Amino acid sequence: MPFLPLNELPALFPHVVSWITDLDKQARESGRTLTPLEYNLARNVGVARPEDVRILSVPQIPLPTHPRIRQLAQQIGLLTSNTGGLTAIHSVIARLDCTNSPKLLAHEFSHVEQYERLGTEGFLREYIQQLAAHGYQSAPFELEAEAKAVKACRDAGLRIW
Repeated sequence: MPFLPLNELPALFPHVVSWITDLDKQARESGRTLTPLEYNLARNVGVARPEDVRILSVPQIPLPTHPRIRQLAQQIGLLTSNTGGLTAIHSVIARLDCTNSPKLLAHEFSHVEQYERLGTEGFLREYIQQLAAHGYQSAPFELEAEAKAVKACRDAGLRIW
């Protein structure tokens, strides 16, 4: 059984793209560049242009303004009160208390690489399809990002919890 109602996705997709594009714009305007350690982590997970990545620290990850998208994102566990980070194209939106977590950042940088590889709409279409088919925790992009993050942190000699 799908985790997301596939029949609703075509109508909702433009709203998802708009939300992610707006988050990326906010981070580009107000976010910071990567530290040398973060730059190396981004490179190690495959980001082609780490110099373009911005990190925006926020008290809480912003929810989509579209009510149905917000409901679905919360329903599948993509966005909860515990969500530490979210990737929006070349931007990482990180909760303040998670901003210094190399593993979380490396995970989000892996999603930046996926955006670079597939383009914004290509990534979002594939990611949503994966969420629909597998749920958040088992989505192939999530599993790939987690594996790359663990490896990048270990390769950098960082402790991961």
